[in-house]
Amino acid sequence: MVNRHLTVKRPEGLHFRALSKILRIARQQQCSVVFQKSNGEKANANSFLEMLALCSIAGTTLQVTVDGQNENKTLTMIEDVFENGAGI
Repeated sequence: MVNRHLTVKRPEGLHFRALSKILRIARQQQCSVVFQKSNGEKANANSFLEMLALCSIAGTTLQVTVDGQNENKTLTMIEDVFENGAGI
């Protein structure tokens, strides 16, 4: 299990395309990915609705916990979405 704090940098926040990219990463890598806000709200990355419900606008810091066989690779791929938009 690996954890990291990531901050939403994109002005539009975690929008539909970014969330769908994260969902695909979690499913393809077959890892459990959970996002948690500082207020304790949690969302499973495999649930598009849970992720939307976090309302992660620009500046929101989320703790990302990844558990599974490819956890380090998965976390790196998710970081790329936060940092570079991962081609979005």
